[in-house]
Amino acid sequence: MKKRVLTAFFLLIFPCLTVNAQDMIASGNAYSKDNYSEQGSVYYNNGVNFLKSAQYSNAITEFRKALRENPDDKSSRIQLVNAYISRAEYYNNKAMDYNKAANDLRSGIFYMKYYNNQPVDAQYITSTNTMEENLESILYAMNADQTPKGRYTMGRSLRAQGEFAAAATEFQKAQNDVNYRQSSLANLGEIYYILNLNEQAVSYLDQALVLDPKNSNLHLKLAEAYERLGKIDLAAEQYNLSLSKSGDNQEVLMSLENIWKQKVADNPDDAEAHANLGAVYQRQNNFAAALQQYEKAEEINPSNVNTRLNLGTLYQAQKEYDTAIAAYDTIIDVNPNFKLAYLYKAQCYKALGNKEAAIQNYKLALNLDPGNQDIKDELFDMYETNMTPEEKLAYINTQLQKEPNNPDLIYKYAFELHCANRIAEAIPYYNQAIKLDAKNQDAYINLAQAYKQQHNYDKARAVLTNAKAIFPENATIQKQLVAIDEETTSLLYNDASELFRQKKYLDAIAVYNKIIPATSESLLGIGACYQAMNNNKQAADYYLKSLNLDPKNSETAYYAGLAFSNAQDFVNAKKYAQKAISLNQNNKNAKDLLAYVIEQENTVKMDKAIEFFEQKQYQQALSLLNTVIVQDSQDSNAYYYRAMVYDAQKKYQLAINDYKKALQYNQQMIIANYSIAVDYDYMAQYTNALSYYKKYLAAAQKAGETNDYTRYSAKRVQDLKAYEPKTAAKK
Repeated sequence: MKKRVLTAFFLLIFPCLTVNAQDMIASGNAYSKDNYSEQGSVYYNNGVNFLKSAQYSNAITEFRKALRENPDDKSSRIQLVNAYISRAEYYNNKAMDYNKAANDLRSGIFYMKYYNNQPVDAQYITSTNTMEENLESILYAMNADQTPKGRYTMGRSLRAQGEFAAAATEFQKAQNDVNYRQSSLANLGEIYYILNLNEQAVSYLDQALVLDPKNSNLHLKLAEAYERLGKIDLAAEQYNLSLSKSGDNQEVLMSLENIWKQKVADNPDDAEAHANLGAVYQRQNNFAAALQQYEKAEEINPSNVNTRLNLGTLYQAQKEYDTAIAAYDTIIDVNPNFKLAYLYKAQCYKALGNKEAAIQNYKLALNLDPGNQDIKDELFDMYETNMTPEEKLAYINTQLQKEPNNPDLIYKYAFELHCANRIAEAIPYYNQAIKLDAKNQDAYINLAQAYKQQHNYDKARAVLTNAKAIFPENATIQKQLVAIDEETTSLLYNDASELFRQKKYLDAIAVYNKIIPATSESLLGIGACYQAMNNNKQAADYYLKSLNLDPKNSETAYYAGLAFSNAQDFVNAKKYAQKAISLNQNNKNAKDLLAYVIEQENTVKMDKAIEFFEQKQYQQALSLLNTVIVQDSQDSNAYYYRAMVYDAQKKYQLAINDYKKALQYNQQMIIANYSIAVDYDYMAQYTNALSYYKKYLAAAQKAGETNDYTRYSAKRVQDLKAYEPKTAAKK
């Protein structure tokens, strides 16, 4: 619980290179003159001079500029790492600002280890390892959460602060954990894109999409990265995937329209380009333009069935189903194995209310693609209409004969049996469905319910316990488990203690619950079991029940406080730690717990407030932020995020007041100047807006920042020249 003492550290500085990018041109080792920026050499030399004179922040700024001019210049990158190392030493050993020291080490690690996909030179591995060891030492001394969740949360926080290099290092650590891998990879892809490192962005976004292939936003980001790299065909493919996952996203449609317009302009006889442009127009509901492009494509290449398919979908979208069916028939005449023609015909017949024709065409499509689950589902929906329960069971059973290992069919059959109250028959099918698809949450819940209906609580508990381990966030599973535990009764206390010793916690809970009436010891034992299983909320509940029966037991109050703390319920954790101390002034564990809770309470509230803000639950966010400010009236982050909430609610004057408070307590939070300027802009107070745009630009220039905010601010300064305060005329 106590703060660890930080000690001074000294890092190995990477050897200074004797050449930079400009020198390498002459030797032919780095760049061609066509892609080398002379300005990069100027920034590099400025950085070297600043580094020699211990002006580390200025050196970092110059080396970052040099690297942006010449991204492959190894000299600039190594010297940038040296500047971060030097400043980290200063922050840690002299300024005692350990957060900044940690961030500089994170940034240094990024530029040395993660900046590109090339292996690190052997001569730098030792120094890189030293940086990582020093970072771990600082984090340990600061009691920082170094779990994957902690690293991921820190990465998000650093990214929000604009510390992209430092954030990337945290996401690199977090992505090794399966629970945070997809989100970390997505963040890495976006950060590399922001840093204009597009090859790396593509690599990480690709990996993230393997884990979440339906994420339309990731497809969009990948498309944009490909477009930057000039890989237009790959960009178009990703734009189309993004569109298919997100509906008619106008941003994506505009990008696709531009791509295919350019393709048509480059080659007017490209039938595929005309057809694709027509498909974009169709998604934009510009049917006349779509038809024009389809007709042009068909004129160029009359044999292309895809163009005719697009024509069919155009008529289908306009609800001209008979015309669409005729178009699909012309495709089938040429290619009788064209699955989509049958599928779309089936959909048209379904819309026309012709059930038999729809079923016939669904079957023809399914014969061509027997494993297509979407077609199976649409066909089942057609059959299901107006079916009796027994007819449904008979139909699904017939399908099962054809596909005995299809987990979806097996689950549907179990469910229909369950609905028909044929529970004994449903149970083996639920078990088989789970065996084939362990991620089917409903199968676990329904199977447990079936066992419960048979009064077989032990099996129901076993199913739900297994499900809870797989789906820890599923509230229904947790509620059913509690209900079953409450119904299980009647074993002895000693038997329960032995089961606990054997780490058979669920069995022990069952035995404890059989002690009637409950005692403070039995309730304490149940709490200990839940705590051993990391179910801290349940543990706290049972500790409180025990405390109600033995209200003067300091240790039980401490256990309750500890469980609440582990569940991050710091309000109750503080309450019961204080109660434990009031019952026993010598309870050292309770005192340590209280010190820890007080330290963490505001951090948790801030994290939750940010989460509420991101979910647009503004009143909840404001409530938490207000409590943080009451406890710490100089918390700049709390003022900043409260201002963001007010901004979202369009309460601009309140937002401005809080942004100013944030700046008052943290002058490094220069982005607040930009936010104030934008709010004054919204309020049409252009003189004030101009003033704050200038303040932001001055601070950003000093920090060496160039981004969308600085570019927009510079534009607004020019736009608002007319609102420059008038100076008194000279006499």
